[in-house]
Amino acid sequence: MSDVLVEGRRLGRSYRRGKTEVAALADVDVTVHAGDRIAVVGPSGGGKSTLLQLMGGLDVPTYGRIVWPALGERSSLRPGKIGYVFQTESLLAPLSVLENVELPLLLAGELRTAARLRAREVMERLGLEAILEKLPEELSGGQAQRVAMARALAASPRLILADEPTGRLDHPTAHCLFDVILGALTADDTALVVATHDMAIAELLPVQWRISHGRLEET
Repeated sequence: MSDVLVEGRRLGRSYRRGKTEVAALADVDVTVHAGDRIAVVGPSGGGKSTLLQLMGGLDVPTYGRIVWPALGERSSLRPGKIGYVFQTESLLAPLSVLENVELPLLLAGELRTAARLRAREVMERLGLEAILEKLPEELSGGQAQRVAMARALAASPRLILADEPTGRLDHPTAHCLFDVILGALTADDTALVVATHDMAIAELLPVQWRISHGRLEET
């Protein structure tokens, strides 16, 4: 049996909207093992992003329990054990592409020489060697998302969570990016969980979880 990276039981997350309490998630059970490839699909506002934020330790549930048996405590998850790719632009504007990718390694305590070497290696795997010194404002949408994925991969995380990583790209670019992502993960047991509204992308992964109105159903 492979390692259990994330386990959540009866997870719920509610938010206040004025005087009204809105349930983003309700009674959700999740388990992610090493090497899993999971797509989380469903309508906008259904709870996909909220679920990924809980799984990544970026947020805490209103009720229920979530643990990371093979990863440790919530405070130790990032940047080394979980890599997160956000839906919106997340690259730091003043830093070059290379500096953006090596940043998580430096934050994790790597020496600069080793961090730079690892960043270059990951970028070459993703076909980014030609844009190492560019600034984020000089990149296309596809390049920016590929750099964000390189940054998530750089620290060799056990789990990558990607929130609509292709949502702002046209279909050919999105599929090209996703092919590159899957190719970069082939050789190891890193787990990948992707929230996406694109069923063509979701069907590239062996497991799909459908979430709607805050409730999750594995399909």
